[in-house]
Amino acid sequence: MTEIETAKMSERGQIIIPKDIREYIGATENTIFTIMPIDKETIVMKKLDKMKIIQEFKGIRKGVSEKLTTKEINREIAETRKHKLAK
Repeated sequence: MTEIETAKMSERGQIIIPKDIREYIGATENTIFTIMPIDKETIVMKKLDKMKIIQEFKGIRKGVSEKLTTKEINREIAETRKHKLAK
């Protein structure tokens, strides 16, 4: 898709993504986006794929769990939280 579309922001800061673009990227009502400013005039939006993120985290968890037990992981989490609260 190489079309340029425009959108207008409402007084509440809402912007409607044009229908053609929503359809092109497969965005539906509850699609989640990350938004990052590049500079004062440019923002980038990226559609999040929740299932892809879940699979990535499962892969990370699997890799860690092969090296540490659940008890060891929970102990590390508790220690990290304790140190952060102490600061």
